[in-house]
Amino acid sequence: MIHFYFDEEKLTAIIEQAVNRAFAANTNFNREPAQERKTMHSMLELSEFIGCSTVTAQKLKNEGRIPYRQIGRKVLFDSFDVLKAMEQVKKKNRK
Repeated sequence: MIHFYFDEEKLTAIIEQAVNRAFAANTNFNREPAQERKTMHSMLELSEFIGCSTVTAQKLKNEGRIPYRQIGRKVLFDSFDVLKAMEQVKKKNRK
């Protein structure tokens, strides 16, 4: 039988590392992988992202249901903001 002897500091460090790893594993449990934030530069990119026609994407934008930023004539859509807005609509429709 092999015996290992640790001083108190080493043992404390080992326990802290184990607890931190276990905590990190549990906090990520049942979470979906983080979405990569992307800026879309056209109505076509937006329509492909949300899975609809460009006409429908334009309609959603014009109705204010899809958030966007406009710089001059350029319209930009942030994927995170679009998904968040769509999730809010889903929640409203469930009630």
